[in-house]
Amino acid sequence: MTKQHLARSIIRCNNTGCTMFRHSIGLLSQGNVMSVKQRPLMMWWCVLLLAACLSGCSSASTAQTQVPVARHVPKNHAWARPTRAQTDQLAARILATMTLDQKIGQLFMQGFSTVGFNDQYQQIMQQIQPGGTVWYAFQMPDIQTTRNTIAAVQRISPIPMLTAADNEGGFINNLRNMYPPFPSATSIGATHDPGKAYADSKLIAQDMLAVGLNTDLAPVVDVQTVPYGADIHDRTYGTTPDQVIQMAGAALAGLQENGVIGTLKHFPGLGAAVPDAHFTLPIVNRTRDELEQIDLAPYRAMLHGDDPPGMVMGTDVLMPDIDPSLPSELSPTFMTGILRNELHYDGVVLTDALYMLGVTNPTKPYYAGMTMYQAGVQALIAGCDMLNFSFDLPKSLQMRATIEAAIQNGQLTIARINQSVMRVLRLKIERGLIPFHPETPPGAPQPQIARVADAIPPPDPLPI
Repeated sequence: MTKQHLARSIIRCNNTGCTMFRHSIGLLSQGNVMSVKQRPLMMWWCVLLLAACLSGCSSASTAQTQVPVARHVPKNHAWARPTRAQTDQLAARILATMTLDQKIGQLFMQGFSTVGFNDQYQQIMQQIQPGGTVWYAFQMPDIQTTRNTIAAVQRISPIPMLTAADNEGGFINNLRNMYPPFPSATSIGATHDPGKAYADSKLIAQDMLAVGLNTDLAPVVDVQTVPYGADIHDRTYGTTPDQVIQMAGAALAGLQENGVIGTLKHFPGLGAAVPDAHFTLPIVNRTRDELEQIDLAPYRAMLHGDDPPGMVMGTDVLMPDIDPSLPSELSPTFMTGILRNELHYDGVVLTDALYMLGVTNPTKPYYAGMTMYQAGVQALIAGCDMLNFSFDLPKSLQMRATIEAAIQNGQLTIARINQSVMRVLRLKIERGLIPFHPETPPGAPQPQIARVADAIPPPDPLPI
């Protein structure tokens, strides 16, 4: 058992020795709780408890204690993976009951700006009813707070949500306040060991599920072809398509075979981008042939495997030879023409953050720039499904109003909104977030949707 596995086992383990050990360490760390004379005795007590903890953990090493996961299901139902026809039938039933506001809400990957469930969370959930939520390290200070907060928002969501975070390893690690770190994708790629990529992603999946996260915005499948890219430094698995396919493919399997939805990013590829799109729009002079041979190769290999990714994330890069006027995730040429029509991907596409300066600022002579809200509409026109853009209620309400205005003026149609909502619902059904009852007679409503909140138990306090 490695030190990393040991640390995670102690954090997760619920046997009496580990619970008392964590509690005793907590007391020992608070110098004002006990006298100087008492501290040596407590240290010996901790040693004895640690021995008991390790004994319990090692005896259960082949069958780890089950941890709470985001996809809570009632124990009195038998679940089965539905066929595509069954998935579409259930998704269509849910879609038919939704208002326009609820449909638009399903297209939002909503963020929050505070720590711990409070009025902000309550108001966003009630007024927006987002299809997904995105979580960052500042919102996840410890396991108990994180688990309780995510469970609370899931309980009040009419439809189970994607609960997402960026956990790539290296410095992109939003679990860092709760769990030991993982090596970066570049470090793992250098081992040329797919087993290592799989094993680390499996542990990431376990850590995520333990606090209620069901979607990882990873793995990165960019093929690095420049010595240094500000936005992809230490985040890529390799410098050749074959290496990225092998290593990122194993990482994706490590996530999805262990219950977490994976996301390939950053389509169509940031491997040749030097500046960071958070600050300026990268201009990459790729020919169509170069794009095909290098950047698109991982997508061609991984989009239609035995367990394809749950999502693809777009990005902001401008390639003048392919679309000289729009960043890729806002470009119908890229998102519909290439990703949908040529690569035949019909799953969920999530935008990168639409508040990044690569989107909002002009980049002469190519791109005029647009507001975050205009970019949301343009991303849907281009072929994206979910929008990542907001940490508060006013911005989400403004985005919804902008999308509704675009429907009114003919930029968007209800049919186009329905298409994206169906993709989101289909993903949730396929991955078990919206439970499917195979015993329900054809044509009858699926009973679990009306009582999804009852299927999610209240958050449990984590032993200190």
